[in-house]
Amino acid sequence: MNDVYKNKVNRLVKRLKSSKPKFMEVNDLIKKCDLIIESAAKDAVKDILANKNLDNDNKKLLVMSTGGLIDNLGLLEKIKDCEIFLPSGAIAGLDAIKAVSGRIKSLKLTTTKPVKGLENAPYVLKNRINLKKIRNKKIIFEGSLKNAINGFPQNINVAATLFLASRFKNIRVKIVADKNTRYNTHEIEATGNFGIIKTATNNIPSKNPRTSYLAVMSAINLLKALKNNVKIGN
Repeated sequence: MNDVYKNKVNRLVKRLKSSKPKFMEVNDLIKKCDLIIESAAKDAVKDILANKNLDNDNKKLLVMSTGGLIDNLGLLEKIKDCEIFLPSGAIAGLDAIKAVSGRIKSLKLTTTKPVKGLENAPYVLKNRINLKKIRNKKIIFEGSLKNAINGFPQNINVAATLFLASRFKNIRVKIVADKNTRYNTHEIEATGNFGIIKTATNNIPSKNPRTSYLAVMSAINLLKALKNNVKIGN
């Protein structure tokens, strides 16, 4: 187990009952483990992808911070042997999006979050957006996938996952701050010659207000699926 704060690892280990993992440097962890789970931040993804011990047919990598993959697509494409798994996270409908990949004409993602979940986002700080002055709800960002990921690196991994499933480069992202909601809401609309796909999830935030409890459950379910010989969905 690794974290930039070693004391956090120690605290977590004390809470565990069935196993007591040791603190390891990232290089040693990747070298010795068959399954690597990234749940740190998008900046950690580059070091993992670039590690010489990763690209091995005995390795599996689960990435939670999918925004880090968008920043390092070159490194991602060089990996040939390591299996990489991306949980669907806090959104629904990725099976359908993957099925129509290459036929999408427009793809929109609207994310609405409580004000607290958007505090200290780089885009909010840079543009001096006073979230406390929002009385009801307000669109605080509209733009490209890349700008959304850079502006809200801890809030918008769903946009990166949506791109990796669709490979549609012109995803339009809208981020809404809502003073009165308690949900992290993600709405997807895809159109093309297949028709229209619409999905919406109203997610309860986890203890970290920037992410959803559903994202955690999605990762747990993916780990269970690795051991299951019955596969559901594409």
